[in-house]
Amino acid sequence: MNPLFPVSSKNTLFPLNTDENDTTTTKNLDVNLDWLQNKSFPSRQFDVTILQGPKEKESVSNQDILESSEETPDESNTKVSKKRKKKKHKHKNKKKKYHKGDISRSPSPRAEVKTKVPEIQGNKVFIEELPYLEPEDAFRIDRKSNVHNWKYESLYKGHIAAFPQRFQASLGGDSQSRDTQNKNKHKTMRYYSRENRKLLAQAPLCHLVPSRNTGSFQSDVIPIPLEDVSERAEENRSEDIRERLMDTATSHYIQGVGVEAVDSNVSVTEVEERLNKRTAEFNRRTREEPHNTDLWLEFVEYQDSLLRLPELEGSFKMSKSAVLEKKIAILKKAMELNQSNIVLKLKYLQLCQEILEPNEINKEMEDLLFHNPTNISLWKQYLMFNQSRLSNFSVSRMCKLYQKCITTLVKYQEGKLKTHTLPVNLSEEILGIFVQLCTFLKQAGHKEKAVASFQALIELNLCCPERLRSADLSEKAIILESFWDIGVPRFGEEGAKGWNYWMVNKDLLPTESESNEKDPSLADEEEAILQSKKEKWETWLHLETLRESAHWLPWKPDLSAGETMDDCEDIDRLVLFEDISPFVFCLPENLKFNILIQFLIFLGFENSQFIENVQDAERLSVIFNIFGMKDFQNSRTLTEQRFLHKFIGNIIQQGLFRCNGVPHRELTLLWLRYHTQNENWEKVDCKKFKKMARNVLKDPLNRNSKAVWMEYSLSLSSLGGKKDAEEVLEMAIPMLCVNTDDDKEYIPAFYRSLVELFLNFPTDTDLFQFSKNTIRMVPESVNRSVHTLICLCENRHSDLKNVDSTCAVKKLKSRRKMEELLEMLLQDYKMDPKRSKEEWFYLLEFTHCCALFEYVVSDLNLDSALCVLNKVLSLVFSLSNSQTENDSSVNKNFELCFEQIFRCKVKVIHHHISVHHSSLSPLRATVEAALEIFPDHVYFLNVFTELEKGCMVFGRLDRFYGHHLGRVKSPDLTVFAVASLIQRKVLRKDHVNEDSGTSISHAGSGVMNKIRSYLERSLDLPELQHCSVLWSLYLYCEARFGEGDRASGIYYRSLQQCPWVKGLYLDGVRIFQNSKLEEITDLMLEKEIRLQIPLEEIDILQS
Repeated sequence: MNPLFPVSSKNTLFPLNTDENDTTTTKNLDVNLDWLQNKSFPSRQFDVTILQGPKEKESVSNQDILESSEETPDESNTKVSKKRKKKKHKHKNKKKKYHKGDISRSPSPRAEVKTKVPEIQGNKVFIEELPYLEPEDAFRIDRKSNVHNWKYESLYKGHIAAFPQRFQASLGGDSQSRDTQNKNKHKTMRYYSRENRKLLAQAPLCHLVPSRNTGSFQSDVIPIPLEDVSERAEENRSEDIRERLMDTATSHYIQGVGVEAVDSNVSVTEVEERLNKRTAEFNRRTREEPHNTDLWLEFVEYQDSLLRLPELEGSFKMSKSAVLEKKIAILKKAMELNQSNIVLKLKYLQLCQEILEPNEINKEMEDLLFHNPTNISLWKQYLMFNQSRLSNFSVSRMCKLYQKCITTLVKYQEGKLKTHTLPVNLSEEILGIFVQLCTFLKQAGHKEKAVASFQALIELNLCCPERLRSADLSEKAIILESFWDIGVPRFGEEGAKGWNYWMVNKDLLPTESESNEKDPSLADEEEAILQSKKEKWETWLHLETLRESAHWLPWKPDLSAGETMDDCEDIDRLVLFEDISPFVFCLPENLKFNILIQFLIFLGFENSQFIENVQDAERLSVIFNIFGMKDFQNSRTLTEQRFLHKFIGNIIQQGLFRCNGVPHRELTLLWLRYHTQNENWEKVDCKKFKKMARNVLKDPLNRNSKAVWMEYSLSLSSLGGKKDAEEVLEMAIPMLCVNTDDDKEYIPAFYRSLVELFLNFPTDTDLFQFSKNTIRMVPESVNRSVHTLICLCENRHSDLKNVDSTCAVKKLKSRRKMEELLEMLLQDYKMDPKRSKEEWFYLLEFTHCCALFEYVVSDLNLDSALCVLNKVLSLVFSLSNSQTENDSSVNKNFELCFEQIFRCKVKVIHHHISVHHSSLSPLRATVEAALEIFPDHVYFLNVFTELEKGCMVFGRLDRFYGHHLGRVKSPDLTVFAVASLIQRKVLRKDHVNEDSGTSISHAGSGVMNKIRSYLERSLDLPELQHCSVLWSLYLYCEARFGEGDRASGIYYRSLQQCPWVKGLYLDGVRIFQNSKLEEITDLMLEKEIRLQIPLEEIDILQS
């Protein structure tokens, strides 16, 4: 049978030409194959080597090319086959080069091949190097041609001088310099790099830990145990055959013996082994102590270590949701064993806020409150949960919940309800909830209601008439309402004389109230804002902040002018007694002074020494003042500053007439600190302050008060009058130190302050101002210091001014006596560490004097002073570690000792550095040791930040913040970390702009990523996620250095966590401007956030 497609003798399916051999073959087949031939195509001969494959080398000589074209096809085929055989012997790594011109896509007629002279030129450049080169061949082929020359006319790139650009940004900028030539080079991996640490963590533990038998001798012969064969045979005969057939696990199961199952195929890493041991330890302890609540909570907190360990990078690192599930499972197990434990249930509900619906959690909390109405922590968590839910939040609803809380606890305080046991400090806890309510009202914009609540509580407790002190709360409230509605000045206002004075003089007509006095400057400022013709959002924002700064006191009708309640223009400024009567209650005598202190803190009195609420905005404003972040803080207007300065002064002055004993002394100290600043919150003149202080010391209660004289000298020193402060101390020591019965702890404090003034020690406020100007020590100052401390040692208080040449023998005797006195004190405190705060204060001051005496006697030797301080510090450490009872007062005393000793070391080392130009290592070591104990202390953080900023090396700062952030439950550390990064960023930007004159973008820098990391880690903590200052700082950083899209997402997250803070709404208007102005104001009206001026009024005023 004839094939459909006959193959030619050349084994080709479609022959390209017809040879004689081919024609004879077709004739013998007797088949008409004309349909396979294309007659229109010319029959020409081609070089078969070109069709069969590309050329192996481009550098083939012209003679070879001509010879190959003249050969027959059969000869050319044989040559190609030979070349292919030679290819097999070549190196495998050599690559073939193919060019488009090597193979023609369509057959073309044979042409004469010309010698390729440009290919023979090689790397020669000049014409003289090629003498045989013809003029028509004097050209070079550009293999990498410029494609743009085909599209449009341009300058040839070969005619342009190329210079390599290694640095694409100015030195010191944010964008890193990149070497374009070495961009694709492989970077050598360090041994402890991130990728290698992943491999190290994932390696089995048996590969990392060497075997115990590695040092033993390894022989080629397998040793045979020396056992008696006959004995083994007898044992095998006596053994049951079934036991020999069972494996180990089955035999243990039959015997009832449990063994630990070990899977030899699973490789355990070192990190997994360590975590498994720790988890097994917790499981064992919880089995042994199932009712230990602290142990269960510690087990829950330990789960966070799975997210913190740096080794857990890769597949083993757990997600937050997985860790949360483990925490909830642990708490469920703990609640099964402790069904009546409220602490575990509160922790469980706190963790379930991301899983359960808010209504379910709220219902669970209400059920717990029904069974435990006196649990203060439960009330606080219940109030904060409802306060931080944007969907269900409103100001009126929260006021009702606070009212329910306070009235319920007050009933238990008065004894009307006796169904549950009362906490020990119930009155103090109620006062704390009341302060939380007033802070909530202030942040929501209702300042008038918050101030009125404080005024009513102070009038009820401090100004109560004598005949009503034993009356019931309801009876007092009825009579207080008549005093409230009459319109007389209340506590803190100008001319206020109190509720008890009004009860005696009811015919007294009320004077014009401060709240009704219209400041003409306020109207002028509003008119200036309207005439500036700014955008709508900016006009609204300025008017809103201006009116809010002026409206602090509630509006009252002026009865002398015939005004009534209907004359009030802004109904929100009117506060009736029925609005605040559910929030007032009676307090014991020991807590009445605390109301005044909390009121001063609420108003922002920065000189108060009793600030404990670290999450308050006023508390954190000190940190922003340290870093000079004025654009972040909403600075007070001049009108607000004057009002608050006057109002705070009235509160202190009126409180002095109603307090006795220790509260009167503490208020006197606040009165002296208050007068160190004027109404513009600036330092006053020293002469003016001395005149006022002398009038204070004329009071018989203050004349012999050591604390008042001490505060007087410190205030003079802070105002710059150091010579006056020395004169005050030299006059007070002979007069007051003779009596050692009262306030004995102030005696060494007087001597310590006087010596520090002689040696020109820096104050806490200007600690680093001496780093620029070196202190010049005078021998006379050192001699006076030695003489002063000798007078302390020998109790010669009247010989301070008799400075004589102290001999060396006298110095040595006093030094020996000082050491003995300190040793006796340490032995006494070691025997009985449970002492009062005043006794510990005496030990600290005397230790400070001993350290200064060693410092000045040994010719300003730093090691001698530090030896004394370290000796006392080690004793306090040993006493605190040996403390078995969990007594809060004793622990506070230990913390006070640690803080004061570290402060003393910092001051002594810094003074020594300023005098002798010594190393910074002792100061840095002291600050780092202090921060290990107090990681959120403002003083030590300030010293540490200034120290590292002066060195311009921020590695220690970054390591410290990276280690402690996310663990410390205080916003101070986070604010310090972010503020230091912002300051570093601004300083770098200023330096770069000065050098290069160009601005740098902050969005893609690593500093902004670090800021985000710090804030996110802090806001993940339940204790900080409702801190409005951190959210405002986050928005500020994103708006100034970050991206607008991120700022929008963070803004809505902040409202979800802090929907009651009016400042966040104003920050949103400041960032998003007109785009979201109406949306934000509508949301404020919906949530009942106080609006001073609506948008419709802006449209009317601008039209």
